Amino acid sequence: MITWLLKEIEKNPTSLFRKSILLNKSEEQFEKLKQKSFLEYSQLSQNHETYPCERSCSNTCPMDVVEMNGNHFAICSENSEIDPVSLSKDDISKYSFSLDVLIEAVRKANGLTGSSYPLTTRLYFVGERVVNGTNTAFVMAFFTSAQSAEPQILSLMARVPANYGQTIVITPSLCLTQESIYSKLKASSIFPVTLSSTFGQDDFKINYLAALRKRHPADIVSQPTSLTNEQLANCEKHSYLCRADQLYIPGTVPQKRSNEIFLNGNKLSLGDSLFALLMRFVVELKKGDGGWVSSEDLYAEGFINNPDTYQHYSNLRTALKGGLKDKDGSKFIEASKSKKYRISAHPDFITYDKEKLFKHPDSDIKALAKKLP
Repeated sequence: MITWLLKEIEKNPTSLFRKSILLNKSEEQFEKLKQKSFLEYSQLSQNHETYPCERSCSNTCPMDVVEMNGNHFAICSENSEIDPVSLSKDDISKYSFSLDVLIEAVRKANGLTGSSYPLTTRLYFVGERVVNGTNTAFVMAFFTSAQSAEPQILSLMARVPANYGQTIVITPSLCLTQESIYSKLKASSIFPVTLSSTFGQDDFKINYLAALRKRHPADIVSQPTSLTNEQLANCEKHSYLCRADQLYIPGTVPQKRSNEIFLNGNKLSLGDSLFALLMRFVVELKKGDGGWVSSEDLYAEGFINNPDTYQHYSNLRTALKGGLKDKDGSKFIEASKSKKYRISAHPDFITYDKEKLFKHPDSDIKALAKKLP
């Protein structure tokens, strides 16, 4: 079960897992992981709990969890004609997976020393040891694609202290040795290793020596991009301008009207109005139709206060450009000749923590979060 849990964490490092799903995977493994503190019970939110909607309708929003007469039900806030779904205790009980406990198990099994700590929301420094006479850093990385992994993993050269001659990067399921990024990694003395399917069953050992010995396949160098064929075709269809930029919205509670986002691993802060505008673009982009929104619609929906001025978009571009690869905000927030705007990037590379966005204090952000897939 550990390998499955880690694959889910690659999608979202703050994932919560419903007890009913965990029990369906393996009752024995659930009890074992819980006893060893890998799984930690997560208290129900006092503000807003949701449950995945399994109906096939035009709305992709989750259902709201409500309590009635001591029992819990999932109800659709968009359609009152949909009958409530009765939920068991296992349906609403959720657990988080402790990366701290996992990292400690990895450290012990592989003889690692030094400190362990998060480098970013998706990179964790696990420890160090001497390998083949070289002081080696060990880092765990949680990404679903080489495209999203590249900027953060290559940034390890700046994030990891200079006294390490090489870095082992451990990924749960993403195989970076078969991607165009691999040549860049090896040139920077960064060696990726993917966990085996039996990881965690008997022990937590990692075959990092094989990663150090692995030769680079000659044909990988010539690959122009790590986009899949489907993603590349989608980029061509919609003429997205930014194919290397990655946006992650953690949905953390804003501090003093400042909302945290990560652009290519760079932490940025947006004021409430700019954050709401960015979220509106994300919602449109995730529909898969190119992501264009007209100024008139943004004005009618209250995201801008004047459909004839460009200041809102200029401010958003300025706030984002420091995290962009080519520092060109006008490409990432693209404008058309017909006064429409969008995020000009593939939808797969825009990610977020929807559960946390549901808890945002701004009602407009909550409403936008419900429209996200």
